[in-house]
Amino acid sequence: MAESPVSASSVSGNSAPGISDSKWDEIFDVVVVGSGGGALASALLAARGGASTLVVEKDEFFGGTTAVSGGDMWIPNNRFVKDRDSREDALKYIRRLSDGRASDPELQEVYVDTAPEMLEYLIETTGYDSEPHIQLDDYYSVIGDRIPGVRHFPRTCAVKPYPAGAELGEELARKIASGPWIPPQEVSFPEQRRGQVGAEELAKRQREIWRAKGGGLIAPLMKGVIDAGGELRASTPAVELVTDGAGAVVGLVVEGPDGTRRIGARRGVVLACGGFDHNAEMVKTFIGYEVKPVTPAPNTGDGHQMAMAVGAKLGSMNTFFGYGVVYEPWDKGRDGKPVPQMMMGLGPGSIIVNQHGNRFMHGGYTYNDFSHPFGYFDQRNPGFTNQPPGWIIFGQDVIDSGIIGSKPGIAMSLTGPDGEEAPDWLKMAGSVRELAEQTGIDPDALEATVERYNTYAEKGEDPDWGDPGQTHVLTGPDTVNRKPITGPTFGAIQQWPGTLGTNGGLRIDKDARVLGYRTPVIDGLYSAGNTAASVLGAIYGGGGSCIGPSVTFGYIAGRHLAGKPSRDIGTVKGSGQ
Repeated sequence: MAESPVSASSVSGNSAPGISDSKWDEIFDVVVVGSGGGALASALLAARGGASTLVVEKDEFFGGTTAVSGGDMWIPNNRFVKDRDSREDALKYIRRLSDGRASDPELQEVYVDTAPEMLEYLIETTGYDSEPHIQLDDYYSVIGDRIPGVRHFPRTCAVKPYPAGAELGEELARKIASGPWIPPQEVSFPEQRRGQVGAEELAKRQREIWRAKGGGLIAPLMKGVIDAGGELRASTPAVELVTDGAGAVVGLVVEGPDGTRRIGARRGVVLACGGFDHNAEMVKTFIGYEVKPVTPAPNTGDGHQMAMAVGAKLGSMNTFFGYGVVYEPWDKGRDGKPVPQMMMGLGPGSIIVNQHGNRFMHGGYTYNDFSHPFGYFDQRNPGFTNQPPGWIIFGQDVIDSGIIGSKPGIAMSLTGPDGEEAPDWLKMAGSVRELAEQTGIDPDALEATVERYNTYAEKGEDPDWGDPGQTHVLTGPDTVNRKPITGPTFGAIQQWPGTLGTNGGLRIDKDARVLGYRTPVIDGLYSAGNTAASVLGAIYGGGGSCIGPSVTFGYIAGRHLAGKPSRDIGTVKGSGQ
């Protein structure tokens, strides 16, 4: 978070220098910080409930992590599956996976009970529409019925495409964030699986600025907020909360094109401005090891820091929504750095090893599981044996086929398109031993690991990491079938733990109000999305297990604010308002 230009006194009540406590540059009923799914849902409900509402977004683009995601929402008992699902089984599934580690387990019931209602509200009152995410059952369905309450059909609701250009206008539609991870952004997941959208239709949608996936959820929410009289401001980071003498949040300080401004909030402030995965110091403090985000760069824990300054309780701060990251050797992003790709190993014909040359994971049942073994403490070799990065070891088959599933694709070459030399984290050699020497791995250990893997892979077995109960693959690489690692050329590329967002944050109650250390509830402060502690804990039961709770508790926050009376917090400078 950028260093605040206001004095420390403004944290406890209470003004930027030169501005009296009761004077503001602007006053609204509700101010929402962030513009992801949870933020916009809270703004929508508040504005439709008659509250004057302002959304401030730090980035130049709207939509936050939601916009660059798949936009799915995992919602038990939704309209598509309620005849085959049950509240009881959904709670069994969540409770078994979270294993008592969620900060406030009772909120899991609130989620299961409210999420279908939220979905109906969006479908019936906005331009948002969805359908079941075909072929994406609960993630742990891949191991049969070993987890109680699991469903072998999708509880995940996928976004249908939305004509953002026609509904929002070209300028605003192009202000919706997009990322390199789940292209194309104009085509829904079900459409992709059905092969429905050809080149001509895709080109048409691109010209007309359609949005699917995360953008297909963000765009109709933006439209709803605007139609309800709400205001959206980009490039306006919030830097500090303002409280009154009793500790209630009555506004905040923002920076933006017009400089530092003090904005009052008669009913409350919603912090829904993402996680802290791009804040290296917070990651080291709370998670403990380096992770590579596949989320927007503004996710630097601003909401967490502002809320901590006014006494907010925290929960689940050492957990995150995980994925694997492999970097593109030759393609560069807007920042000039290698592009992080969402990848977890390379499937058959590859293994993942730590710096000691030992295997410590396979692709995992679900991408959320993938990153966590990097933080494991091994008593047999005391220390954090698996600290990142790891190495994917592969052979000629993978080199010949490239990396399956990569977007746009990783060229397995030691020479770049313009003659560049390969980075240190991509190696190739004529033998496993030579490869080990190049990567700094113990050669004897790596040779033994590859030899053992190949011996069993020839028979289609993997007693070290193959789960005999895993029946199929839903996400990530193929971890069911096996193939030996053979030459003549062998390769290694670094494998990093990645994040789809941190899921630790501010603890909230059933109305999404932030809990305090000094007071049970911090009056006037609400939270949703990755700024709040995840109600599901560290789990990811199915596609959309992050966005579903985010939008649901944003919906809850906005509904509560809509019914809350306005407070007298003073007036706008130079007026009697």
